[in-house]
Amino acid sequence: MPSLMKFPSAEWAAALYAALNANAEYAEAARQWEGDILLRVTAASAGGVAPGVHLELEHGACRGATFEPDSSAVSSEFVFEGSAENWGKLIRREVDPVGAIMNGTIRVKGNLAKLMRFTRAAKILVETAGAIPVDP
Repeated sequence: MPSLMKFPSAEWAAALYAALNANAEYAEAARQWEGDILLRVTAASAGGVAPGVHLELEHGACRGATFEPDSSAVSSEFVFEGSAENWGKLIRREVDPVGAIMNGTIRVKGNLAKLMRFTRAAKILVETAGAIPVDP
């Protein structure tokens, strides 16, 4: 059984990088996608740090996945943001990714019209992330 990882962390980012690049279904669904995404965990308190994972995605491949101990200064075309609790639910597949965005469980900053053209790719990305074993 694979060891459990902390989300977010450098280890988890590396595992997602490898998993996305090994996923033929993701490659097909995202073949027209080009852009970066930041998966940010909101700070637990005012003035606290907001860790995250910055993904550089291009035409069905992940070109980079970097853990950012404090992602508040990271610039990204899209930012998916939520509490540690809500990210845990999403990664453990306890909530639907599209539903989580629509009901505000996970907030999205960026061009929603572009994002809506790639809902299948986004769903596969989240499913791929959900296959990485994380600490509860």
